[in-house]
Amino acid sequence: MGKNARNGKDRNYVSVWFWMFIMFVMALPCINAVMVLVWAFWGENQSRKNYFRAMILWFLVWVSVWGVLMAFGVASKIAPWAARQLELLWKAFTGS
Repeated sequence: MGKNARNGKDRNYVSVWFWMFIMFVMALPCINAVMVLVWAFWGENQSRKNYFRAMILWFLVWVSVWGVLMAFGVASKIAPWAARQLELLWKAFTGS
């Protein structure tokens, strides 16, 4: 690690505290979607921009896969199972 990175002067340097802030923001509903777009397309930090651009691309890949599954009728068989799994996860998380 270079001297500039340790001092926070490297334009691609992202501190641990900023990553903690990013994780907190990503846990907030609705705000996270807006901030992904903001961090992906605005700002000086190329590393952070690339990370959030990759997140957007992965999202588009999964939406495309789901669209193909729906087109072939597979999604109708998967959706009830996925809904049940989410319900079980929610019950385990909330303790109810």
